[in-house]
Amino acid sequence: MATSARVTSVQAISEFRIALLQFCQAAKEVLGSIDMEIRRMSDWVERDRLSYWQREIRNCQEELAQAKADLFRKQITRISGQNPDLLEEKDALRRAQYRLEEAEEKVQRCRLWGGRQLPRAIDEYQGPGRQLAAIVEGNPPSIAIYMDRVIRSLEAYLELDPSIGSSGPTDDSKVAAKTPSVSAEKNEGVAAEASAPSKGAS
Repeated sequence: MATSARVTSVQAISEFRIALLQFCQAAKEVLGSIDMEIRRMSDWVERDRLSYWQREIRNCQEELAQAKADLFRKQITRISGQNPDLLEEKDALRRAQYRLEEAEEKVQRCRLWGGRQLPRAIDEYQGPGRQLAAIVEGNPPSIAIYMDRVIRSLEAYLELDPSIGSSGPTDDSKVAAKTPSVSAEKNEGVAAEASAPSKGAS
């Protein structure tokens, strides 16, 4: 089935093409920035943070062992009848245990995000991201090439009728009036043939 469009301004389409090219360029820059940020974040979670917290686990284990040893030495002095204050050593032991548990939890979180959650989030973005990239990529983008064809087709159509724009200032409403749809022209022709008397009848 044939379709038609009422175009009132070729200039407006040309201006839209310019705005479209600006959007495509901005979108390409944003997509490139996002890709760089994805690589940076993946490397940060899977390598930098994971290695850091694994090292922290070893440091915290050493700190915990030292805190236990300090507490044990203080507790031994009770054998000689002394009654030392163990508050500081016990507090150091609690802090060391807390830091070790925190480091172990961070390692688990890094593995969870690096192995499952972050890749899933990246996949959810990359589907629509690739679709947008397919539209705006190219120099010029394919959608801008399509707009060029549309503009050339309209300009060629206007050139078929020299009266458009030849007398007086150019008016978009006059252009629209001079450019009826193809389907409307066919309908008018059919109606004229049906209303005309046939030669045989006369």
